Amino acid sequence: MNGECGTYLIIWARLHFQRHRPPLGPTGGRPRRGLRGGRSAAPETGYRLTDRVADLCGLVTALDLEDPVLMGHSMGGGTVAWTVARRPALAKGVVLVDPDCFHRLPEADPDELFEQSRTALKRSSDLTVEEIVEEEYSDLDPTHARRLATGHLESDPAIAELARHGYPSPLVDVLPDVSCRSLVLRSDADIEQRVADLNAADSLPSGRLIHIPNAGHYVFRDAYDAAYTELRTFLRRA
Repeated sequence: MNGECGTYLIIWARLHFQRHRPPLGPTGGRPRRGLRGGRSAAPETGYRLTDRVADLCGLVTALDLEDPVLMGHSMGGGTVAWTVARRPALAKGVVLVDPDCFHRLPEADPDELFEQSRTALKRSSDLTVEEIVEEEYSDLDPTHARRLATGHLESDPAIAELARHGYPSPLVDVLPDVSCRSLVLRSDADIEQRVADLNAADSLPSGRLIHIPNAGHYVFRDAYDAAYTELRTFLRRA
């Protein structure tokens, strides 16, 4: 989309990303992409980092986006960071919303992670939207809760491969190679964790990290106004 905040593309891992769509341009629209296996196709293979980077590069090319700002949450954030580190000319800026594997990779065996993820996905596929809402999101606004529950049902068990392949190293290792302007929005944390996060962000050549008060992993869901203010300020300057 070309608007007052420029051209940008949102990549997300789940629909927890937003309470409602932020009006970042005059038309209120922006290209959005889900990871493989959500609303996108769910092939049996193609979940390695090299595949995810190729998917994102191909999408930017196919949409003919010029100097976009790429934004991703969770694994979407990790994918954005690794992509621009390997293809620095792809984007003029990135927004990483609580990207996963920030300081360390999971300690569990990759095959074990795959089985755990596939079991959880298959279990969700046997439930109704109403049952998922009751189990997972009974404390949320009913409309938003149904949206999130629907997201569970749209997640194909094939995406358990994402848990198996993950990343070659923690995200902090690649931050020095993210040369474009960058904003990292992190969930709230104690002092020790904040210090570790900020020290890691010092390696960003042209970026900053902000902890959003009272926000968990789903930053925009938990503290929308604060997160949106930081996002809009960044995009206006990008």
